[in-house]
Amino acid sequence: MAAITGRDSAAQRVVTRQDGTPQGSAGFDWLMIGLSALFLAGLWVDGWAHFHGEVDGSFFTPWHLLFYGSFAIAAATLVYFQVRNTGKGFAFTRALPRGYWLSLVGVGVFAVGGAGDMVWHTLFGIEDGSEALTSPTHLLLAIGMGLVFTGAMRSAWTRFPTREAARGWRDLGAMILGAALTLTLVMFFVSYGNPIVNPAPLLDFPTAFGMRDAMQDFGVTGVVFTAALFAAVVSLLAWRWRLPFGTFVVLFVVPTALLTVLNDFYPLIVPALVAGVIADVAYALLRPSPERGGRYLLFCGLAPLVYFSLYMVTLSALEPLRWSVHVWTGAAFLSGVVGVLLAGVISSAHSGTAVVD
Repeated sequence: MAAITGRDSAAQRVVTRQDGTPQGSAGFDWLMIGLSALFLAGLWVDGWAHFHGEVDGSFFTPWHLLFYGSFAIAAATLVYFQVRNTGKGFAFTRALPRGYWLSLVGVGVFAVGGAGDMVWHTLFGIEDGSEALTSPTHLLLAIGMGLVFTGAMRSAWTRFPTREAARGWRDLGAMILGAALTLTLVMFFVSYGNPIVNPAPLLDFPTAFGMRDAMQDFGVTGVVFTAALFAAVVSLLAWRWRLPFGTFVVLFVVPTALLTVLNDFYPLIVPALVAGVIADVAYALLRPSPERGGRYLLFCGLAPLVYFSLYMVTLSALEPLRWSVHVWTGAAFLSGVVGVLLAGVISSAHSGTAVVD
């Protein structure tokens, strides 16, 4: 019988078209969260240099090297899996696990922003102060980073579509850390109005031209806006999943601790930690959920209220507050009101009607 020979050449291989997307996994989520944390660390080194006057007039700085180098690692990882899975037959826009296509888009957005940033610095020089946070090219970088950081959140949203589908840190840990990293990123880019970076209740201003009242109003607005950022994440996660104990410690401490690095005001980590523990205990006792609408609204208002109440108490223990008792207690109370309002918006958006008991 004649022998049959064949050739195993690349031209002869047939790639079977794969339907859907590659299977998501906790391992891939944790990999991307680790790379996202490294990416954020690169931003923080560059941000620290800006806040401490360590930058010069050049785009090519050690700070930018760390920042863009951490981006390159995260980008190369996503591109590697994209190419590998495309070679296995997955469609180009479906070659990453569900939730991560937008992260790859974020890599492209960041790359465009980075190239534009080099041109921007060459044309207009290095930004100073809040200029660095409002520069259009820097905002493009922020959008790209946000799309990368939220990959684990989108993945969890699709892999665990109901509250009963996932429980504990094993299933939700990467998503929770992704939410904390994203919250920290947003707070960094609005740090000019953030009460952690700019503790307005301690700052004194001249009374001429209404300057003191204007800056006090700005400070209260910063508290309310920051409370809205916290409340948006808290209310969304509390609505969607049964969260493990320690979730709110992570959500409160991670952004607070990193923001204090920018101005070296580390005492504010303590009230964030205590507020996180109180919020975790309150969550365990109230067990807020879509089915317990009143408890859900109460918890979402309580979390930012406790955070900013302890924030004000801590500041008053360090130095006399420049704000009257009417203002600082009112600002803390408003943070709770914002939490309730955002919880109502989220519950209405998901159910079509307002949530009531």
